Amino acid sequence: MHTISFSEGTLLTPWKPGPNPHPSGPVFVSVTDFLARSQQEWLEIYRAGDELAQAWPIMQGAVGLWFWGRPGEHRGGSVSVWQTESDMRRFVRWPKHTEIVRAWRGRVGIGLDSWQAERFDADEILTRAGDTIESPHRHAA
Repeated sequence: MHTISFSEGTLLTPWKPGPNPHPSGPVFVSVTDFLARSQQEWLEIYRAGDELAQAWPIMQGAVGLWFWGRPGEHRGGSVSVWQTESDMRRFVRWPKHTEIVRAWRGRVGIGLDSWQAERFDADEILTRAGDTIESPHRHAA
């Protein structure tokens, strides 16, 4: 299990494995950072993410995922790990995902970070994801 700790007030859900939780070789990591205008919006975004995560165990190319949140700042998001960038992009184009994105477009701030990791190492991934999580929210360009 991971040994990374984030600052006080940051919540991290347990690892939710995808259909390929033990990949060999490189993986693609995506970190999302949502900034809501209120606690109510933050909870709605969390529920939408949780609804998407119900399909996670069968999501093609998914290695696994953590949700993170800073309720006191109305911020949260996910750290998702994929076999390839193409797998992540297929998820982004998934109709259920695009429907949620359209519903929230312009209502919340969104920040993103992504990278190719040499291998799946939870501590290394969470350490780098922490750079996004621990930084003040920046809106994506």
